[in-house]
Amino acid sequence: MKIRVKTAGLLGDYLPPGSERNRAVLRVASGATPLDVMRQLRMPLENSYLVSLNGSVVRVAERGTRVLEEDDQLAIMPPLKGG
Repeated sequence: MKIRVKTAGLLGDYLPPGSERNRAVLRVASGATPLDVMRQLRMPLENSYLVSLNGSVVRVAERGTRVLEEDDQLAIMPPLKGG
């Protein structure tokens, strides 16, 4: 199935070649979770990310259990830094 993934900043480097403006359409297995997508993209899992699915925040405890559906929009954002 296909989902849309959006990232920000340097996380765009983990998207497949040909992705534009930190956005990509990915083919994922049926039953995939946000954590599965993060693994598929080879993102470092020890980092804190803001993850949302169709505009709703996905808590850390749900990232391995929340099942994605066709045409879902998954956003994975880096932690905010500042001073």
